[in-house]
Amino acid sequence: MAEKYYRVIFVYPDGHIEDIDDTFKTGSEALEYGNQIMGQISSTERYRSKYSEDKKDPYFMIVEVKGKKRSLVYDNRK
Repeated sequence: MAEKYYRVIFVYPDGHIEDIDDTFKTGSEALEYGNQIMGQISSTERYRSKYSEDKKDPYFMIVEVKGKKRSLVYDNRK
């Protein structure tokens, strides 16, 4: 049986995606890490545009990995 773990993926306003190398044994550990990093980057990574509808914020997702199967379990935009 495949071991289950969690990964954190950050998406930046410019479209850059960072799949964090660290893995987490529980979803709550991944969530704590994601929230900690969001606190550090949210103010510096906000996309600035003169058009308010173009403004975007960074966000992160948590993916559960079990063998070759990956499932989205959390998206902090929701």
